[in-house]
Amino acid sequence: MAGDAPIDAKPNHWLTSHAGALDHVAAARLAQGESPTALDVACGAGGTVIWLAQRSWLATGVDISDAALALALRAAAQQGVADRVSFLAVDLDAWRPAPAAFDCVTCFYFLDRTLWPWLRAAVRPGGLLALQTHHSGVLKVRPDANPDYLLTPGELTALIASWGWTLLATSDPTSAATSEAVLAQRPSA
Repeated sequence: MAGDAPIDAKPNHWLTSHAGALDHVAAARLAQGESPTALDVACGAGGTVIWLAQRSWLATGVDISDAALALALRAAAQQGVADRVSFLAVDLDAWRPAPAAFDCVTCFYFLDRTLWPWLRAAVRPGGLLALQTHHSGVLKVRPDANPDYLLTPGELTALIASWGWTLLATSDPTSAATSEAVLAQRPSA
């Protein structure tokens, strides 16, 4: 998958359209005298990490692609947020985030169901989880897509609901869209 990494540093549109929820969590953390922390899994060229850093977050991006991470580091320096970001080259088949370490965890267009329990555990109480990836509807436009890496429509929503978390926003997986997205908040301690 390293060859599929984006070459530009644009943030995920789903996340940016829900900036208010992130700002609310960030403000609560800042009111406690601490910087909010975020993790973007499979960060590619770092657009989401940089966008979060521009909004007062200390943001970490992880990806397997050294080339994408080099682009991310360059973009962070150009945007003046290099001191608020970190990028780690990791193999997501082996690497796992620390539990309760982040106020926001994101993962966009990378599907590994074995990571879901780890992503869930990495979110602090009151924190956010934002996920978006393709579902089987993409086969209509990309019939060669590997079904093993596609959600079933409604899968993310059902997953988050089974955790007892608050679904702040969901996309409509039955629409003409080819992806499903959720923004969820972990219950406060």
